Amino acid sequence: MMEDHSTGGLQRNSVGLPTVLMQSIAQIAPAVGVLTTIAFNTQQAGLGAPSTYIAAFAIGLIVAISLAQLGKHLPSAGGFYTYVSVTVGPSFGFLVGWLYSWFVAMIPGGLASYTGFVLQTELKQHYGITLPWQVVTAAILVLVGYVGYRGIKISGKMLTIFSIIEMLIVLALAISGIASPGPGGISLSGLNPASSTNLHGFYLAVVLSIFAFTGWEGAAAVAEEAHNPRRVIPRAIIGSVILLGVYYVFCAWGIQVGWGTKNLTALANSSENPAFVVAHRLWGAGWVLVLLALLNSGIAVCIACTVDSTRNWYAMARAEALPRWLASIHPTHHTPHRAVIAQGILALLIGLVVGSLVAPDQSFFMLGTLGTIIYVFVYLMGNIGVARFFLTRARRELNILVHIIFPIVSTIALFLVLYYSLVPLPTPPVSYAPLIGLVLFLAGLAVLWKLHSRRDSRWKTLSEYIVDADAISTDGPGTLSAPVSAH
Repeated sequence: MMEDHSTGGLQRNSVGLPTVLMQSIAQIAPAVGVLTTIAFNTQQAGLGAPSTYIAAFAIGLIVAISLAQLGKHLPSAGGFYTYVSVTVGPSFGFLVGWLYSWFVAMIPGGLASYTGFVLQTELKQHYGITLPWQVVTAAILVLVGYVGYRGIKISGKMLTIFSIIEMLIVLALAISGIASPGPGGISLSGLNPASSTNLHGFYLAVVLSIFAFTGWEGAAAVAEEAHNPRRVIPRAIIGSVILLGVYYVFCAWGIQVGWGTKNLTALANSSENPAFVVAHRLWGAGWVLVLLALLNSGIAVCIACTVDSTRNWYAMARAEALPRWLASIHPTHHTPHRAVIAQGILALLIGLVVGSLVAPDQSFFMLGTLGTIIYVFVYLMGNIGVARFFLTRARRELNILVHIIFPIVSTIALFLVLYYSLVPLPTPPVSYAPLIGLVLFLAGLAVLWKLHSRRDSRWKTLSEYIVDADAISTDGPGTLSAPVSAH
């Protein structure tokens, strides 16, 4: 009833901590995070731009630590869908799963088109090569679809390889910047928030930097395919935030120093990505490696998001909250292959059609704003779930700081992020994001109303199924168990 037992379900015990950790890291997108935020953060915070990543890191870590607690008790392919269904209620869990899975499923399309757009622009400008962004977009998404179809092992290997390459390239650029600084020499002032141009600009830069940390929750989606998920998932979630927190701060500082701290106005207003400019100065023809890092990052994110969204769809379909065909498992690859195909078609539509209508970069920024709105809702419901779960069912483990204070602090921070993201409202088409979010939410309510109108209400309890980690053997597929509702 819960799985397609004729095909054996997802491939249990197939990946360990390193792969699960890279799932989160890839979905956070290290190279994309640095390359797409450094100019805006410098524009807003000036010399103090690198320190905005420190503030965002602190906030992101608080959010991750509290929400990772649910991964210890509720490992499931549904991730936040399952977490919220168990702790707050199946209706809220459905809305969380609906909004989150749709958004994550759209990311590959937007990011692939943005990556193609940047490649087209840079290759034409520097080499006179015309490579249509549509070709790059389609190539990335076809590759990602194939990898996602083949299984979690090949997905994990691919996103690990691409992520490591991108991180090493950008890290090397930051180290080169420190070794050969621009005007102003090496200065630690960028790590001091007091060096920021003004407080308001610092806040705006922190908002964007916080969004650059989102994606760590992607580890939760592979819980049913991981070894010992109750230990591995929380470690991957928290470990990815810590690792990339240090990485973002160091790389942003290194690139700033490499540009020159006495010429930051030019960095903020640069028509070309500042990292590319620094790479041209320091590496000459080798600057193309940074372009390669962006391409690698785009592919890794797309793979990670495909894994995340399709596992969410699989879990929701398994619970009969979405069409059952999305829960179909490939008999050989043990992947939700129909969900992968559906997600691939959606990604192509977003990448090629929406990208052509509003321009690839604007499509990407619009999705980023939409993501901010959805992430605030998802994390908010997760925070409520953490507090409720540890005040009731897991009261013996209650830690006031982690389970009560952290959720409250992070919720306040999330609402500030939402406010500064939407006030003032960005210019079109980015300003369409709230409307798109509203349409998705209303569509989710309509589906939820239909679910409630059924005589069969099994979806309410099936949404709470989790992996029984103690019952998973090295040979067998493991079992699923439904915890007793706390509501």
